[in-house]
Amino acid sequence: MNNNTTINWDEIPDIITKEQFYRICHISKTTALNLLRSGKVPCEYSDKKTRCYRIRKEDVKNYLEQRAIYPEAYSAPRGWYCGGNKKSPKEVPPIIIEDMHDYYADKLINYSDVMTTQDVCNFTGYCKTAVNRWCAKEQLKSFRKGNRYLIPKVFLVDFLCSIDFRAIQMALQCPFFVT
Repeated sequence: MNNNTTINWDEIPDIITKEQFYRICHISKTTALNLLRSGKVPCEYSDKKTRCYRIRKEDVKNYLEQRAIYPEAYSAPRGWYCGGNKKSPKEVPPIIIEDMHDYYADKLINYSDVMTTQDVCNFTGYCKTAVNRWCAKEQLKSFRKGNRYLIPKVFLVDFLCSIDFRAIQMALQCPFFVT
């Protein structure tokens, strides 16, 4: 069943909240939260206590279409529904981390030394909201120029090799896993 045929998109506002999102998509609040926090569904995060997510109608349509084709790409990480994903990836031996650093440094050779959030999005396959959230939470070291985050390439490589990044469930379209 395609959810796009049962929804009257003309009645849906251009910008919706998380509450409207989970009702439109017939998913749980917890699933909606996972999709928004992980960046699988692009959104604006306002950092307010309530109604902090603003989601574009086009992104909801795209999510429903892609979910019908690739349902496994939108599944929650293991442990998400029973108290959150508390299991972190295991430590990796230092030699592997060094190899990862070399690998990512080689992959980023054509990018400038200081990257924009859009550059990071293009490289990782994650949406701008997710990259901005990593910067805001200081998981990804960056600096601000005006209202934009700028990310030195060396900090991006460190982040890509970190436990924080490895704990994120990768989307199927991520360029690292394309063969």
